[in-house]
Amino acid sequence: MFNDLDDTIKEMLVEQAQLDASQVDISFDTPDREWASRLTRPTVNCFLYDVRENLELRKQSWDVQRMDNGNQSSRRKPPMRVAATYQITAWARAREDEHRLLWRVLATLVKNVPLPVEVLKGDLVNQPVLPIPVKVAQEEDMPSNFADLWQALDNRIRPSITYSVTLALDPAVEITTPLVLQPPTVRMDRMEPEPDKEQAPVPGRIVPG
Repeated sequence: MFNDLDDTIKEMLVEQAQLDASQVDISFDTPDREWASRLTRPTVNCFLYDVRENLELRKQSWDVQRMDNGNQSSRRKPPMRVAATYQITAWARAREDEHRLLWRVLATLVKNVPLPVEVLKGDLVNQPVLPIPVKVAQEEDMPSNFADLWQALDNRIRPSITYSVTLALDPAVEITTPLVLQPPTVRMDRMEPEPDKEQAPVPGRIVPG
């Protein structure tokens, strides 16, 4: 589901913020110092850094649905509302380019609150609760200490947009997607065979026959 949310955000930025894919990259990687050192062109980074239940939208009562015969009813546990929160930053050589890029992204996110059904990708289309609630640049969703976050990333603090999307997790839905999307790799630390160990001498003497 998070992958579908990533795809939705990326498509929305490309189409509505008019970010030319040949000039601007959109990344969902962790923006640590090593990642930043590999950048070669302007980049919008959407870092999913926090996932927790949205207590404001928690539903205490069970959903009750009457059966077709009208004499019986079934109870169903309501979906859990999960807030996926991103820190969105802009990266470029010039500060002016970063600020222009960040403002364009902010304007696009604000225009799409809540998430329009037409921009949804993958399983987001089948969410049990639509439209999908979104909060942009709200104080309660921001990290308690930005400095601690960027220190953990081993990078310099920079302006960011806090973007929170609340998804519905239905406990009755079975998930069949494979957990590992890439085959495992085997790393060989030594490519050359180790030399034969020196044989220890065997005490005794040879008696001719």
